[in-house]
Amino acid sequence: MLPNELDIAAAGQARADLRAAIARGGDLLVDCSKLSFIDSSGVAVLLEANQHLEAEGCHLALVNVRDQPRQTLEWLGLTDLLRDDRESIV
Repeated sequence: MLPNELDIAAAGQARADLRAAIARGGDLLVDCSKLSFIDSSGVAVLLEANQHLEAEGCHLALVNVRDQPRQTLEWLGLTDLLRDDRESIV
């Protein structure tokens, strides 16, 4: 689960948490239900995680994405990371 705000102050911890999850292997669903704000630092963390996963043939999916973070990701053309439910990634 991501923090309430994924900004430059939280990016380091989020990066470490995502790397630990990636190390376990497989596709990664990230619960964004608490995330109310994301900035460019946060987007960079998510893109980095996605890049690592794709290099392993796996996928990143963001679930329970609220309004502001969803708008930011949509504006950046990153809708392929968004999932509207918790079903497995195909």
